[in-house]
Amino acid sequence: MIEDVKVREAGTKGRGVYARRAFARGEFIFRRRQIRVVTAEELPTLSEWERIHLCELAFDRFAVLAAPGCYLNHSCDPNAMRHGVKVFAWRPIAVDEEITIDYRLNAFDGDSWPCACGSKTCTGTVVGSFFAMDPMRQALLVPHAPTFIQRQYRQAKSTFVRLPPNAGWWLDAHGGVARSQPCVRQSRRRSRCPA
Repeated sequence: MIEDVKVREAGTKGRGVYARRAFARGEFIFRRRQIRVVTAEELPTLSEWERIHLCELAFDRFAVLAAPGCYLNHSCDPNAMRHGVKVFAWRPIAVDEEITIDYRLNAFDGDSWPCACGSKTCTGTVVGSFFAMDPMRQALLVPHAPTFIQRQYRQAKSTFVRLPPNAGWWLDAHGGVARSQPCVRQSRRRSRCPA
């Protein structure tokens, strides 16, 4: 419930959303609300505040978020997950801990900006695209991604996702992630990667 969170200053990140009580892993935190939905053509008409607080709904539709959801900050190691308009605890959250999400979950434009999350796994830069994340993270998060991202993910799964040869990770046609030698292109039915 919205009463269980508060918005306050979050240092260099501006404002943030903080827990007024502890949340267990998987527990519902609050429902994000929208001020309005706009199309891509309407983006230039938005105020600076509205442009900062956008959430992608589809490749050509965006929601301007209302408080407190508009103040959820990004983290490379978030403690919460959004699933549609609902926000759940991804891991236990303590009283007064900032509630953070991964902005890349429903992002697709590829814009990048410096990351201020400070987590141990921080990359230093946020690339605003679900598909810029490593394949293992994509596989972990795709069940929570919006429908338009899930559709693109399924289409991309028909062939292996190749990473640099030294990475050795690949996504198979069924979404499984495995460690192997570098893969060669495969058909939709059969892998040519070593087992």
